[in-house]
Amino acid sequence: MLLGRWLRAQLVLGAVVGVFVFFGLTFLGVKHAFLFALLAGLFEIIPIAGPILAAVPAVATAFLQSSVLGLLTLLLYLLVQQMENHVIVPVVMRRVVGLSPLIVVIALLVGARLAGILGILLAVPLTTILAEFIDDWDKKKRGIMPE
Repeated sequence: MLLGRWLRAQLVLGAVVGVFVFFGLTFLGVKHAFLFALLAGLFEIIPIAGPILAAVPAVATAFLQSSVLGLLTLLLYLLVQQMENHVIVPVVMRRVVGLSPLIVVIALLVGARLAGILGILLAVPLTTILAEFIDDWDKKKRGIMPE
């Protein structure tokens, strides 16, 4: 159940990133904006490398149109990623998984430090499980939940 909520949060994040990329690429006039937005949304589930892999074809296509458009597309992807990492992830994780944004950010930093990409991928689900265990233990200790 906890991992299900985490997966739902990942799907929401992918959808949000896809929508931002679609509107940004459409505004810039990049060809095949919908395809690149879909790719960005799908690759969002892959930590660190996913957004980079999703950006490469869009930026390359934009550079084929013009060098200025290529740079603007690269800037768009960087902006979407920064906004997603610092604003959207903490808010979505708090609402869907039930963790505060500060806990999510700390979990991601600790996960990255301890295990790199795998740590980032597992940080939020493991923190959610730990939070549920602590909550259950606290309820049992206070007598709110039966043994």
